[in-house]
Amino acid sequence: MPEQGSFNSLWADAVVEYEKQTDRKIDHDDTFREFKNLEDLQRAIEKQKEHFGTFRSEHRRIYSALKKCIAPMEPLLEVVQKGIGNTPYAPASAVFGAASYLLQASTSVSKSYDGIEELFQQMSDITVRLKEYECKNIESSLSKKMTDILAFFLDIIGKAEAAINRKRFKQWAKSVFLKDDSISSSVIKLQKYVEAELGLVIALTYGRVKDVQEIATDTQADVKLVKADVNDILTNQRNDRQRAFSEADEKKLSDALKTNTVEEVAREHAGNWEKLTKGTAVWIRDDVMFQAWEQEKAPCLWVFGKPGVGKTMLAARTIETLQNKYPQHSDIPSLTSVSYLYFKDDNPKLQDCAQMWKTAALQITKANDRFKKHVLATIEKKQETFVSAKLIWRHLFLDFFEEDVSSQNLTSLAFIVIDGLDEAPQAERVKLLTCLAELVNRGTSQSKCRIQVAVFARPDVRGDPGFEKVSFRMQERLIEVTPDRNTVDIDLYIKQRLSDVSVLQLLKKRRATKEFQSLAKLVYNSVHSKSQGMFLWARLVFDQIRASPSPEAIKASLQGAPEGLDDMLYHVFKRLEVDEQMHRSYLKILLTWIFCAYRPFHVSELFVLLIISASQHCYMIEDDLRARYSSLFDVTGSFADSESDQEQITIKEDGAADDVSDFGFLDNEDSGNDENAEDESNTSEGNDDETRSEVENTATTSQEEEYTFNIPPHWHEATVTFSHARIRDYLKTEGDPSTRRWHDSSVVPDDTNTARLVIVLACFRLLTTSITDTYSVSSLKFYAKINWIKHLVEIDFSRIPKAAAVPLARQLSNLFYDGPCLLRTSFGARNEFIETWFSVSKYSSLVRKIIGDYVENLDGDQREWALTAAKSTRTLFQPLMATCASTWLSKEGWDDPAYLDKSEREVWIMYACSTLTDDGKNEGSVDIFNVDNGFWNIALDTLEFLANIEPVPKSAHFYAGLAWIMMEAEEATYTDRAIEYFKKALELLPGGWMAMEGLARCYGENLGEYETAIHWMEDAIHNLPRTDDLSGIDFYLETRISDWKLQLGDDQESVEIAQTSYESGKGFSYGNGTASDSSILRSIKHYIEALFRTVQYGRIVELLHDLDARDTEEQNTSLWTVFLRHQIDEYYAVDLFTKIGKITRELKSESLQEFMRASIQKAKNLNSNTIADYQPIWLADQLAEWQYHYAPNPQESIKMWDRIVTLVDQSNEVVQQSQNWFRSKAAGYLAMIYFNTAKEKFDADKDASVDIVKIEDLAQHTQGSKRYYRASYPALVLGLWLHEYMKADREVWSACIRPSVKQALYLLSDEDPWNDQEAYSQLGEALFAAGDILNASIAYGMTLKPLEDYRKGFERQEIRDAQESIPVETETGEQESEHTKEGMSNQQTAETYTVDSIREDVAELEEGNEPRQSTNDKGSIQEEDKIGEAQVAASHLSGGNGNNSDNEEEVNKNNGGSENDENNEDSDDSDSPDESVNPKYTGFGYWWTCDGPCKTPQSDYAELWCCRVCGDSCFCEQCIELHRRDEIPARICAVDHPLVRIFPMIEEAKELTEALVERRFEVQQRWLDALRKVWED
Repeated sequence: MPEQGSFNSLWADAVVEYEKQTDRKIDHDDTFREFKNLEDLQRAIEKQKEHFGTFRSEHRRIYSALKKCIAPMEPLLEVVQKGIGNTPYAPASAVFGAASYLLQASTSVSKSYDGIEELFQQMSDITVRLKEYECKNIESSLSKKMTDILAFFLDIIGKAEAAINRKRFKQWAKSVFLKDDSISSSVIKLQKYVEAELGLVIALTYGRVKDVQEIATDTQADVKLVKADVNDILTNQRNDRQRAFSEADEKKLSDALKTNTVEEVAREHAGNWEKLTKGTAVWIRDDVMFQAWEQEKAPCLWVFGKPGVGKTMLAARTIETLQNKYPQHSDIPSLTSVSYLYFKDDNPKLQDCAQMWKTAALQITKANDRFKKHVLATIEKKQETFVSAKLIWRHLFLDFFEEDVSSQNLTSLAFIVIDGLDEAPQAERVKLLTCLAELVNRGTSQSKCRIQVAVFARPDVRGDPGFEKVSFRMQERLIEVTPDRNTVDIDLYIKQRLSDVSVLQLLKKRRATKEFQSLAKLVYNSVHSKSQGMFLWARLVFDQIRASPSPEAIKASLQGAPEGLDDMLYHVFKRLEVDEQMHRSYLKILLTWIFCAYRPFHVSELFVLLIISASQHCYMIEDDLRARYSSLFDVTGSFADSESDQEQITIKEDGAADDVSDFGFLDNEDSGNDENAEDESNTSEGNDDETRSEVENTATTSQEEEYTFNIPPHWHEATVTFSHARIRDYLKTEGDPSTRRWHDSSVVPDDTNTARLVIVLACFRLLTTSITDTYSVSSLKFYAKINWIKHLVEIDFSRIPKAAAVPLARQLSNLFYDGPCLLRTSFGARNEFIETWFSVSKYSSLVRKIIGDYVENLDGDQREWALTAAKSTRTLFQPLMATCASTWLSKEGWDDPAYLDKSEREVWIMYACSTLTDDGKNEGSVDIFNVDNGFWNIALDTLEFLANIEPVPKSAHFYAGLAWIMMEAEEATYTDRAIEYFKKALELLPGGWMAMEGLARCYGENLGEYETAIHWMEDAIHNLPRTDDLSGIDFYLETRISDWKLQLGDDQESVEIAQTSYESGKGFSYGNGTASDSSILRSIKHYIEALFRTVQYGRIVELLHDLDARDTEEQNTSLWTVFLRHQIDEYYAVDLFTKIGKITRELKSESLQEFMRASIQKAKNLNSNTIADYQPIWLADQLAEWQYHYAPNPQESIKMWDRIVTLVDQSNEVVQQSQNWFRSKAAGYLAMIYFNTAKEKFDADKDASVDIVKIEDLAQHTQGSKRYYRASYPALVLGLWLHEYMKADREVWSACIRPSVKQALYLLSDEDPWNDQEAYSQLGEALFAAGDILNASIAYGMTLKPLEDYRKGFERQEIRDAQESIPVETETGEQESEHTKEGMSNQQTAETYTVDSIREDVAELEEGNEPRQSTNDKGSIQEEDKIGEAQVAASHLSGGNGNNSDNEEEVNKNNGGSENDENNEDSDDSDSPDESVNPKYTGFGYWWTCDGPCKTPQSDYAELWCCRVCGDSCFCEQCIELHRRDEIPARICAVDHPLVRIFPMIEEAKELTEALVERRFEVQQRWLDALRKVWED
């Protein structure tokens, strides 16, 4: 133990060094004796106000950094003081005094503040690790180390002061201290010392176990040791199996419920959450009406308030309150659900009641598995449910949540929060009210429906039809949002916005306290009194005064601000109008587009629309939207934070205004001749007729070509909406001449009816020019394609003058009379095109009326057609039908390049159009119009009928075109007719390569007659016309021959053909959008398949390098990168990662590993913008897994998996739910890696806490303001570590494991047998992590029942013979069997464990003997806990003392029959279909698969061993030997990992499964109940 003198010496040396640096003697300076703590230092600063004035006003943060740095060290100062005794320079006095002098020195050199702040900040990052040493008693060894740390600290302070004195008159900059060699070296020493000896988590661990250390410090070594006894069990089931098991159900849910509304609701909620001011809207939680509603005393809560009073924020707070009480996460099973819906009048995706109910249902399925099963059952049995809001509400919600009042069972409860109901169309509001009325009516004295709905809306909804049926029927709760209720909230909001006022910021900075407070009070009182509780009013005022130049200007604005929201909006627009007169306004056009649009526009789209509508290139549009017009618009999405964006929009800083040559273009002779151009541009401010005439002109202006502005990428992501729904209401009122209140504003669109006509004409221009291609905003052309007719429908033509309507009629006539032009509007929007024109009649009827009304103004050649089209929809679409038929069935010859498009689109359009009547109504089945459906949905005779609608010559091309569509149906009868017609085409016109290709595909793909298919395909290649348009088609056809050769087993010939095809593809560049793109990728796929099958690995490596060298049309993307990214598509997939992994192992090629590492870096495209898409995250997961298994080290995999976890966690709820499988898989791998690292450190007596903290982060998730453990592998392995390695209390480690156990028990109790096998597996891994080996083995045994049954049908010798045929080296014979049962041989490095030893311990304990002890002294599960668990399991399996007759009798009575009746029913299973399937084993299959290199079928395993740590590794009886010898290829499982044998099944598992087979379900129930008691909260 160190003596006190040694401490004195350490501290004295530090003081001497400080005095040397500062020329100051501590023991002779009374200043040092004044300081004992931070408070003394702060008081000293306050006293020296005149010296520290600048410091306190401008650089207050420096003291904050100092405090943050020193505060964690205060406990050390007391500890060290005890060690050094009563020296004249106690550590507290020295440290605080030195800091005081440093601050005083900095006032002389004010530029040093940033450097000092950074120094303190860096030191605080180190000292924060010491804050856990808040204890009275501490070991002497640690006291000495703490003294060293304080010595380092004092040394750094002294050197910093000396540096200031040396550099006082030199240029100061941030990091100057850290660049000083002496200071930098001292900081580094301090950092290394603290990290090595006193790491943060060591301190935390020490703080937690310090009481234990005081009692028994000698047992410290035992804390780090693990007894590998009864807990060497698998801790994680295979995530891949889970995904395969549930993927079909998830797809069904997604198909039925997921719409664009889901993502929009999530996005709206996230935006509202960000806007929610801290501390506001909390009053609603204490409202008696709210509490009564939450307690289910009434099903509906109505929250009414005027516009702008903060109803949406109240809704957001309500959601937060409920989610904090009832966490909503798939890892936390919950019968109480919280869902939320937002209606928005400016977003069509948030206006449909049916879509809203689907969204709510999808949200509830996230946490309530019972409801999920109910939805799946409804999907299967009641498809009609999803056609209307009423049926969705009735079948999905009411039928599920209704219960008997007397029921004592745990049932589901749903809270649904609805905001903005008043913003929904009235028809949708009525639908929702009808649904709520049915909810209210479901409540009777005998039953109730456990759905609680809170609706936030304007009072206007009280006047909607049907409201009286909902309101106050059962004393529904009502809250009125009044100014009195909003007082606290509006106060907080005003105080928050005061900090944004520039003048107040300036007054505060200059310490003008009196003026500052006076102006702040004036603003506060004025806004508070006039706002009348309306947040929007307050926001508008603050947006006006924020940049005011003086207090007088602010006062003038406040005085001029009118009371009332409408008056305030008028006031804002009038001010903007004055401002716009100086800025050549485009605000009016901007307001028009955003007001009329059917979806929010991106900034990039608005930029293009302003070019068309206002003839302005508004480069500053983003700045204006975010600042100048911020009170009117919200901009959500990406900011200019990427490097590429900054390069495009950042102005050069260095010397930007000094280099005159940058403005050399002003010296050009033509530069000054711009007057005419200016005059022309100003004409856009003319009257409406001129504006319409300009927009009508579809020619691309030269102005568009003059500009080469590259739109910043983030403009394509940022969306623009009105800042409040009230603004839309205002524009609607002021845009209608009949309701307009003010007539003197030129900014507000004065006639929205005329504005819509301008928008329609602008859409025509988008469709007929290339402007959207010029600026890469294809989404805008798509918008025009599907929405121009919707805008047209909204126009009141009675208010449109004829002079304006005639140009529109001509545009419409030109469009529909020109069949090819109309057909082009379907490109890229075929489904929408068909739905618009052929599923309803209102659009075609309107077009016919407009054309008919102005037929005399049309061109002569169109007039006759127009007269008939005005009366007949069939005539209207006749030009389109003729174009489709001609495109499909007419060609100029076999060399016609039109054969590259097989006209599938045209066939669907003709089919849909053929079902129309003359008045536009549809007589067909609209459901099958989706072009993604197969052609088998169209009857064979109907295809014949379509081909004969138009008078197309019955040429060879007619039969070939018709046959191709029949061939694509892939049905036998269609294929036979296709073959007949292809052959007829060849009879009429021999040499038709397209017909020959069709025959080849009929035989090869549809019929599997590969020899015949190859014959026809070779003929097709031979007859290919040698034209430029058709060049390269041969290699497209050859790829199919290669595939068919492989199917026939002609491997070598397949290689040669595949190589020829691949080489032919080099003549084409990928990415040109033609058929060659697909052919290139297919040729690569077949080439790799052929080479791999013939074991030509070297040639595959050469091929990969060749692909990497081939450029594509995609910028900076090689063909190899493209092929990697397309592996997600089954059409191109070749099991690439597995093949390259095997090649890597076989060739032992480091260069191939490096090549793959570099390729992965290029191919991955996962970021915040792509995380919602499936392909990027799938590829990232595949690449990470490949690197982990086959690369030399897993660091790159760790980075990629960590990226997946981070991006998913930072995304909205929709993304978190959809990408949860990938997140769980990535987190599982990371946790396994961190656990392995921690175990290595632990075994080496090193600190492993950093790795455990990482596991803890992965194991938890945030819900509201709380953090919870997930039901996940990271949580289980964390619990295992805390339990076995840290010897934590049961309450601590069981919290990690409990979510997984509870979720599994929940799934086993939901009366859905299809998820039971997965639930048993999850329960097994959780109980193994908890050390409950016996019950875990029972659970795992339940999953192995199918394997057990299968093996009973074979003789032992037959099984042994089958095993000997597998090419894996293992020991054989009886000795192996015994060896495996008992454990590992002496050669093994990992420990194995069986349940037999547990039984022995139980028997020993029951006889009064001590249980056996593990020979391994490295940390163990607490033995008594495990034996106790085993006894409980055995007791409940047997029913307790062997007497369970009463229980069985009761169960039989509950089942409605006696024991004899049940036995009789069992004996008649064969005659009773309902009884033939055991409900407890429905859906069970072979669950386990060996991860070793063997090819053993799942049904042939004699034994199965699972790794406890990996959680995703399982080995059969043969591969376990390879694992023990460390001969398993790839990084599957570490050789020192403990393994557990889970098959053959243990006796207890057999007993339970036999009981289930015999339908004695009470045995399982007792077992589950016993587990619930152990794991209840």
